Amino acid sequence: MSNATAKSKLLAVLERFEDLNPDISVLAQREINALARECPRECFPEVAAVVTRLIDLYQQTPTARVGKAILKEYFAALENSARLLAEAGEISSRAPEQNLQSFSTALVSYTTSDYGALDHCKILNRAEIPEPLSNAADSFRRRIEVVDTVFGIGFEALWNLDPAQFEIWAADYLDAHQGDLAPDVIRDLLRVLSPARSFTPRMITWLTTWCADSALLEYWPLVTRFADRILGRVALRGWAGKIGKPRNASLAHLKLLVEGERMDDERMLAWLTNTLQNFGEGVERFIQLDRNIPEDEEAWVNTALRSELHALSTTYIPILLLADHLLNQPDGAAKLAMAFLGIIGKGLNEWEEQINALAQKIIRRAFLYDLKEGRTPVETIRKFTFGDQVAFTLICNELDLVRQQFDSVAQREVVVRKLAIFYASYRRAPMLGMEVARRYRHLARILHEDFLRQHLSEEEFAQVQREDFLHELTSMAALAKRFLDHRRALEMSVEEMVASEMEFVAETRARRLKYIRRYLDGKP
Repeated sequence: MSNATAKSKLLAVLERFEDLNPDISVLAQREINALARECPRECFPEVAAVVTRLIDLYQQTPTARVGKAILKEYFAALENSARLLAEAGEISSRAPEQNLQSFSTALVSYTTSDYGALDHCKILNRAEIPEPLSNAADSFRRRIEVVDTVFGIGFEALWNLDPAQFEIWAADYLDAHQGDLAPDVIRDLLRVLSPARSFTPRMITWLTTWCADSALLEYWPLVTRFADRILGRVALRGWAGKIGKPRNASLAHLKLLVEGERMDDERMLAWLTNTLQNFGEGVERFIQLDRNIPEDEEAWVNTALRSELHALSTTYIPILLLADHLLNQPDGAAKLAMAFLGIIGKGLNEWEEQINALAQKIIRRAFLYDLKEGRTPVETIRKFTFGDQVAFTLICNELDLVRQQFDSVAQREVVVRKLAIFYASYRRAPMLGMEVARRYRHLARILHEDFLRQHLSEEEFAQVQREDFLHELTSMAALAKRFLDHRRALEMSVEEMVASEMEFVAETRARRLKYIRRYLDGKP
């Protein structure tokens, strides 16, 4: 097929999409991409003009116009609720200089950066938004996430025609329509751009803007998620090029995956999950070095300290680069926080076993004390099942119901093990709080400059200081402790608990973005 024929066929096919029906088969999409690859690069402006027209036609449809109107009304209702709450003194008033808008008012005109996390949670929880309006806004947001578009087909054609020109054209389009962008346009742009290995500074500026926008993360998570994945892959390529030959098995595995371009979500999440457990166990070993060291063991402890510190510092950066995969999980923030305090994997299992053993010991003593006081085991079982009638009945079946006593010590131990599950669950939250506080104290002490100067040479300590890892790990451990304390505190409101998680996630993402910028080829 000649270039002119391929060009005319491609333009004709794209013009047929002016009916805005994106339903085509996979085979038809492949044929369009094949036509685009056969077209000469000089016809890119003509094809791009057709794709731009498809975007304009979509923006003029009743669905798009009504959706924008719904979101405008929804965000206006949030702003009005925020004003009323501020006047009532329930949230802090917003200073004029703090009125930072999201990068596109068409996407989000109300931004979470205008208020603190706790104030934002109060606004969302207490805003009196009419149910039809709230449902309509949720429906439109859901539609954006799942419905394909015709210009997405056009973007793929432009990418296959000339990837370099497409990236330049995309950046020009974003610059020209700043403040009037639609989330599905950005979603499809990023989906098509995702296979690229490097990006121009202009596109990197847009990607980092989307990653740093807290309002986008809440209201249009697909935009942030695509930007996260793209920047994460580019940063990992930069990391793999600078790390050299890693001695750590986890890092060697990650470098192999990056160099083989096997950075899909499943592989990255699996690597992060496994490495995070190793990181948590390393933190636990690191904490155990905070003890009185005999003189004959000092050389061994110094070597272990250097080894653990090096292992943690080299693993910390790739964990942060991939942290977005975990933060998207329902309990991902809590897992990440507990890993920074060494309460994950083997360390968590050992702690759970200790709690269960302690619970069995307490219940065994309770049976003996009640026997001494003349109370039957039935009363003890009732006390330790905490009002669960089904569990009480099942456990009482282990007794001789006529005498309401145990037939043997072995039978009593069966009941002790069952009741220990209830008691350990009851005591888990406060005891976990004590464990978190204990580990944080030891970690803060061992990371302190005075402690490290005693066990590292001047040259080693200077190198650690240059890497800035001590400050990073100390800060993340403090944030993790605060989040876990608030997450467990029964006296706190749900708003405060959710706000603490939002703050931890926001700080983690900010630190992640800092390292992403470090490893990008072109910085914004």
